[in-house]
Parts: sequence; C-alpha cells; structure tokens
Amino acid sequence: MKNIKILIIVLIGILIIGGLFYYAYPREEAKTVKVGYLPLLASLPLYVAQENGYFDEQNVKIETVQLQSSNQLIDALVRGDIDIIVESAAAPALIVETIDKNKLKIFSASDITQETPFDALIVKKGSSIKELKDLENKKIGVFPGSTATNLLKKYLQENGIDISKIEFIQTVPANQVPALYSGSIDVLHSYEPTTTIAIESGNAERMYGSIYAMQLNHNPQGIALISTKFINENPSLAKKTIKAFDKASEFIVEEDSATRVLIPKYVQINENVTKKVIFLYMSKSDEINKKAVQDYADMLYNIGELKTKMDVSGLFYTD
Repeated sequence: MKNIKILIIVLIGILIIGGLFYYAYPREEAKTVKVGYLPLLASLPLYVAQENGYFDEQNVKIETVQLQSSNQLIDALVRGDIDIIVESAAAPALIVETIDKNKLKIFSASDITQETPFDALIVKKGSSIKELKDLENKKIGVFPGSTATNLLKKYLQENGIDISKIEFIQTVPANQVPALYSGSIDVLHSYEPTTTIAIESGNAERMYGSIYAMQLNHNPQGIALISTKFINENPSLAKKTIKAFDKASEFIVEEDSATRVLIPKYVQINENVTKKVIFLYMSKSDEINKKAVQDYADMLYNIGELKTKMDVSGLFYTD
C-alpha cells in the first residue's frame, strides 16, 4: 500500500511538472505567423493559399499585415513586426543584406520572361511613339523608387538612347494611367495589372515588351522572404508555412483558369482584365533560380543600387 501511495505521488508530480513546461513553453503550432503583403496582384500566392486552405492543411494560423511598399515590408521584417513577406521587390532586400546581414532568407523568386512579361512600355492609342529611339525628348512615367528608374536608364543606354533627353517621372500606381491619358507623361513603364487594364480600356497600346525580361531572362525582380529569427525560433512552423506557399505557387502555374476565377475577390479588376492579365509567377522554395538571383544582384551593383558586390549563395532558405 505504501508503495502505491509513493507511485501516485510521483505520477502527480510528473503531471504537474509536465503541465508547467507545457504552459511555460507554448507549442510551436500555437504561434500565429504574421504575413506581410502588398494589396497587389503580385501577392497572388497568399490569396491562393488562403482560398484553397493550404495554411489550414499545414495547421498554420496566419495574420495578414497589409503595407504599402516593399521598403515598408523589409523594415517590418527586420524589426520583427512580421515573419514572412509573400512578395517584395528584390532590390531593397538585397540592400538590407549588405548593411545588416543574416536578417532574412529568400524562399521564392519571380520568373519574368519574354513569354510572361510582367512589365511593358505603353503609350496612348494612336501615339507617334513606335520605337525606343522615339523616347528621346519625351516624359516617361516610372514606378517610384530609384531602382526602376536606374534599370530602365541602363537598358535604354545599352540600346543607344540618349537618356539625357528623357525626363523620368516617378508616378505612384494609382496615378499612372490617368497621367498617361492626360498627357502628363508620354510613355508609361507599367507593371501588371496596370498594363492589361490600360490596354483593355481601348485607350492605350503596348509600345515595347518587358524591359526586365530583356535585361535578364528569368528575372527575379520579386522575391518572397522569411525572417531568419523566425526560422531559428520556429523551424517546423517555418517549414509548414513555406510548404503552403509552395503549393500556392504550383497551383498558379498548373491551374490557370481556377486561379483567375478567385482574383476579383482580392484585387479590384474587371472580368476582361482578369482573363488576360499576366501573372508574376513565383518559384517553389526548392526551385529558385539561384544563378538568376546572383546575376540580378550583380546588375544592381553595376547600376549603383548596391554599394558593395555581394554573394547571394547564403541568402536562400533551406529546411
């Protein structure tokens, strides 16, 4: 009888200690993953993962945090305000890495090609601007920030255009099409879905294809990022979350029609645009074109966006 009492006391002690550990060290699965995104078509993997229940499949609870620029996303990731970015411009992330190392990892990269041109030069319908040489003495609207302008300048210079005769006007997305229609700019270096919206309106036409694809085929202009701190503290959760995004990226490639059906729920574009818009296709985490990312970093260094030449080989997420 005495031995039984001792055994009961020991078992009760084990249960109490186990309970203390349980509440002192919460289970990884209970943590909410904060996903930063821009309210743009480029955030499509997030919309697909939500719509198709991929986070639920992985037992991952997410909280979405909407921001308005890639710089804001990168700053929030470095501060620890968010854990993951579904898609951001690559340049600010690479710049941060040269200044404050080992704060982030790349788990997906875009694949801009001439067959999937996410950007274009567009003009008003009936414009006399037909080729690159016609851009001299004109005003070109460009995406805000120095990177887009400098990349465009580099491409035009390489094609014999005197960029000193061109005025580059940084224009926020909401004002780009109105500026083109009003004549405030003569040409717009547009991204999707702006390109398709303008063309489908009947008031604009494509004057030139993707600058980014011409500069670098399989261009990783956009990347998805995860906090290194988050990976270290929640390795299993990080892996599950990225797996959900991988499934979404695969779905976008393989299920084009089904993907287009869900777009209007998340992005305010009409049916005609939805049918024709060109996606920013993102790679799965184990299929990143690492050479393209290195080539892109080298290109940023050559145009002065990166102050130091960098080796990107340690920047990629591995589980």
